[in-house]
Amino acid sequence: MSTASSFVQSLGRKRVLLVGDTIVDIYVFGHALGKSNETPTIVAKELETKFSLGGAFLVARNMLELGAKVSFLTMIGNDEEGQCVKDFRHERMHKLLVCDPSRRTTSKKRFWVDGYKLLQFDNLDNRPLPENLQKSAAAQIQEVIHEHDQVVIADYRHGLLSAALIESILQMAKDARKRVFVDSQVSQSEANHLQYYGADAFCLNLREAQAIDPEFAPGDQLSRFDQLRRKLGSEEVIVKLGEEGCIAAIGGRFYRSSALKVNAVDTCGAGDAFFAAVTLGDLEDPAESLRVANTWAGLAVQIHGTEPAAREELLRLMTN
Repeated sequence: MSTASSFVQSLGRKRVLLVGDTIVDIYVFGHALGKSNETPTIVAKELETKFSLGGAFLVARNMLELGAKVSFLTMIGNDEEGQCVKDFRHERMHKLLVCDPSRRTTSKKRFWVDGYKLLQFDNLDNRPLPENLQKSAAAQIQEVIHEHDQVVIADYRHGLLSAALIESILQMAKDARKRVFVDSQVSQSEANHLQYYGADAFCLNLREAQAIDPEFAPGDQLSRFDQLRRKLGSEEVIVKLGEEGCIAAIGGRFYRSSALKVNAVDTCGAGDAFFAAVTLGDLEDPAESLRVANTWAGLAVQIHGTEPAAREELLRLMTN
């Protein structure tokens, strides 16, 4: 077995406690029939509706595809979309569900007509989780944290990870001596990365890095990361650069890793794929970990929709 193949095989040995927001992706596919006579509205025949589990659940599904064992704590509502989360089964997944009946499960419904995304409805309720449910979430984490190798947080900012719950998770991980990886988004909200101060490793995109350090710019010097590392209280910071790959400060050294050269079909989910792979990697071998993560993300952009790539394809690419 080659060194690269052995490295990929090692990803499946991890036991991960993942905490994050699930997003149920709903795709409605149709064929255009014409326009309404009354209004300039496209009329289409509905052909098919598909449900896919995205957000932090996509991170979990990527980890499972790579072979890891995953305990996943997430929040749902008492609705059809929440039932989709309950119905998902995998022999290596243990779900820790927090159900808030006062809200709908976070979902994004996209309408595709003849290959063109015509419309998208987002069902978002980003209120912080009620205090009693925060305590329930913390109790579930406390019960299982010792059984895992590391804690991974995928914060999509949809209400699960309140400031109080973040503080609790970081303290529990510290007490249990478990490494914490963080990916928190700023797409429609202000950065909250400073609430995760002291986590072991952060994965950011360029926008998120610049939200923390407005002077940050990609370069080939470790010093570019000085402000990020200081503000985050972490020596391990990875910045994703899309088709340019990524750069990182890990263990006091600078790393650059190139992206897989592919024709992208859909970039949705590439960041989740990268994060899943890099958290399962061995940051004692940063170069190989980043190479695997970039390759896995490259495979993801060749798939339409939020579906993980195939582990066998990663093995094939890494050993060629």
